[in-house]
Amino acid sequence: MENNRPLQAEEMLEKIFDFMNQLVDEKDFSATIMLLTEMGRTLVNSERASVWYWDRNKKQYWTMAALGSERIVVPEGSGIVGASIANKETIVINEPYKDVRFNPQVDKETGFVTKSILCMPIENARGQVIGAYQAINKLEEDGESVFGVQDVKYLTMAAVFCGKTLESHLLYTESQEDALTGLKNRRGFSEYFSDYVIPKLDEKTASLIMCDIDFFKKVNDTYGHNAGDAVLVHVAGILKDSVKDGGIVVRWGGEEFILMLLGCTESEAAACAEKIRTRVEASVCSFEGTDIKVTMSFGVKEFIKDMPLIQNIEGADARLYHAKTSGRNRVVTGEIV
Repeated sequence: MENNRPLQAEEMLEKIFDFMNQLVDEKDFSATIMLLTEMGRTLVNSERASVWYWDRNKKQYWTMAALGSERIVVPEGSGIVGASIANKETIVINEPYKDVRFNPQVDKETGFVTKSILCMPIENARGQVIGAYQAINKLEEDGESVFGVQDVKYLTMAAVFCGKTLESHLLYTESQEDALTGLKNRRGFSEYFSDYVIPKLDEKTASLIMCDIDFFKKVNDTYGHNAGDAVLVHVAGILKDSVKDGGIVVRWGGEEFILMLLGCTESEAAACAEKIRTRVEASVCSFEGTDIKVTMSFGVKEFIKDMPLIQNIEGADARLYHAKTSGRNRVVTGEIV
């Protein structure tokens, strides 16, 4: 797009072919989305481009790829992206400052001038909107910045590929994560262990922490299962916050969790478990005006690399069982007598 010159038909086909070749070889999701974003910007000859994801759980939109700007997060239903997603429509605006849907705040803060916008929804295979593609400022040799019908046709190609790629990624992520807590599930843990832990075990120690919520059935019986779910989310948040780097938190099943800490000895893992235990004990889960307090029990074991994963887990589980039968709300490590 040298000198803001629009691509001729032969050049357009050559660019598309080049992007397709790159996409075939690219396996990483983030890199694939970035390639598709660049492809869309190239096809419509725009100054900036971004691919947005509709995060329904957090009720917000955020950019998975943004060429020409940093990552942006906006509330659900706001701006041109919000209008495109909510109404499932392609929006072309060539005088944005006269459009009430356009939020000029970012331009005021950065000094950027938005001249034209082309935004279209991204759909999955069932026709459900899962995001949006937005191109900003059409570039032309004569200095004009006006998106037209042809640009909509070109951008549709990139948007369709984005939809297929995003849907595939979401389906894969859902298969790896617990829907309630957002933690890895057993399948996700198994893949994480194979891909990221095994290659590092020759160089690093690792430890397992197995833990569960004490008297969780009583929480469900007393406050209801929705309250129990709230407690699970509350505890999962504490666990994730306590293991930010070099570790993973897994919802093993029910109220039981596994933490795997890379580069961590058994004594260090026990210290980590004790910090989590005291933090959970001091915390309060508020649910529909009711404050719920829980405690947790922990079993800690250093990982033996020559022993199968399941046997290592069973060793940590035995220590968790000892913690439960010896009074709960405690951390058990070392050999059980």
